Amino acid sequence: MAGEPVKRGFAGATLDYVGARYVNAGPEKCSYTTQAVQIPMSDGMKLAADFYEPELPEGQKPLGLIMVQCCYGRGAGISFLNARVFVARGYQALFVSTRGTHGSEGTFSPGINEANDSQDIVKWMRQQTWYPGTFATMGASYLGYSQWAMLRDPPADCVAAVIPVGPHDQALHAWETGSFRLDRAAWSDTMASREEERGSFLETLSKLPGLSFLSSSGLENAVAGLPLEASLQDYFKDRAPWLFEYLAHPDVDDPYWSTRRQQAALERANIPILLVSGWYDPFEMQTMQQYKRLFERGVDVSLVVGPWNHIYGCGLHSIPEIMDFFAQHLAKAGEYGRSRARIFVTGAEEWRSMPTWPPNTESKTFYLQDATSLDSELPAQDVTPASFVFDPRNPTPSIGGSQLLAGGRVDDSIYGTRSDVLAFTSQPLSADLEVLGAPSVQLSHSSDPAFADLFLRLSEVDSKGVSHNISEVYQALDPTRDMSQSLKLDLADCAHRFKVGTRVRLVIAGGSFPMYARSLGTEENRVRSDKIVPQTHTITIAAGVSQLILPVSSKVIPV
Repeated sequence: MAGEPVKRGFAGATLDYVGARYVNAGPEKCSYTTQAVQIPMSDGMKLAADFYEPELPEGQKPLGLIMVQCCYGRGAGISFLNARVFVARGYQALFVSTRGTHGSEGTFSPGINEANDSQDIVKWMRQQTWYPGTFATMGASYLGYSQWAMLRDPPADCVAAVIPVGPHDQALHAWETGSFRLDRAAWSDTMASREEERGSFLETLSKLPGLSFLSSSGLENAVAGLPLEASLQDYFKDRAPWLFEYLAHPDVDDPYWSTRRQQAALERANIPILLVSGWYDPFEMQTMQQYKRLFERGVDVSLVVGPWNHIYGCGLHSIPEIMDFFAQHLAKAGEYGRSRARIFVTGAEEWRSMPTWPPNTESKTFYLQDATSLDSELPAQDVTPASFVFDPRNPTPSIGGSQLLAGGRVDDSIYGTRSDVLAFTSQPLSADLEVLGAPSVQLSHSSDPAFADLFLRLSEVDSKGVSHNISEVYQALDPTRDMSQSLKLDLADCAHRFKVGTRVRLVIAGGSFPMYARSLGTEENRVRSDKIVPQTHTITIAAGVSQLILPVSSKVIPV
């Protein structure tokens, strides 16, 4: 079933013009028509979609077909970034609403249906008179996940994919750290009360919070309540049943997650892929996993990483790269012409072209010296251990970083003033220090009780004493661990130049709330208990057993 093609009107043309200037898309080549279609699935359900056809001079063929699967609607804003900006430059686009969303039949169940539905969409496309014989996919965030789900069984006629800030593994995002990631609750709240079709892309994004911008005070209170699961149940009622399935399956290897984990796609995809990420994106670690495995396999994979949080990493600043990528790999009428890794180095505030990521580096070690300082020299043998107490009733706050919407580079100086945080800071650097890759921290650490979490952050302190975040990691600790053995935790990849006069800071805390469900300090399930025990963390410093290890560019002389 299909409606009649509708020509783009004045309002649409105006929006396309303004949007194209914002994303630096270059001049249009044509107008286009939009046709509403219904795509039959193998189980009898129908998915709603819009087919975009460029209006080209007679005899001129479209440059290629782009297929997008989207759970956020097909309104003007989101369709511009994922379809119309390309159609106005000669491409066709099929923009499909995910099952159970925005006119598509069935029930929305995150991560379950995308693999099968994408194959049915491809089968349907092949039967259409307008199908050119090959296609590419694109789309950010959950739209990227949908691509990985399709690439679990790659169609032979899919020739390229563009995946900005797109996870391939929902289990890892929810539970990889051992603590539930609470932006799943905010995202679920948005999806359970989906916007009407006319809602703009930015309106939708404004309701995808990093929990500092909760969609309602009710959700904010629900996230803060204990027991967490019961508190969320009171708020959601019968909405978002998947959220409570997530809470009930904390083991990422549980069979429950098998259909929501697309690791197989990293082993089977063999087409040119452009990955886009941001240093403050919650899926950055997954993007780096994707890049590493595809590169190891010899796949034609390119990587762009900017100084972006999740929203800005969705493609708002990557359209020129995406256009060039499609020109080579879909239209066969141009060249990507860029390095395999295009990386923004914060601090230096410059883009860097590299043959791969990460580059070769040398290790630079800073030793924890006392409760407040870092130095490249070994500490004294008798230096006193440092300690702090994490109180679940007043948890250490989440500030910037990899939050879903509230993330980014922010002033996190407050960590240096809180009693539940240790902030180890170096002296001002006497030479530039450029960090390229994943910092790591080795800690001689113990906690009482054994049930505790660690939040680690690398920050830079400027000449005015203001601190800004660079990289971080969160980990719920194994309560059966041998506390006489050092912990080693890898932070997220980063590219940052500490300039002369700035200082290196390592932040150590016992939580980051409300980004993660807080440790309650007991052996009971953290999402089902209301029992609270404050946790005393102790860091042994003597003899240099606790240290920050930075991967430093060999081209920059270390201090």
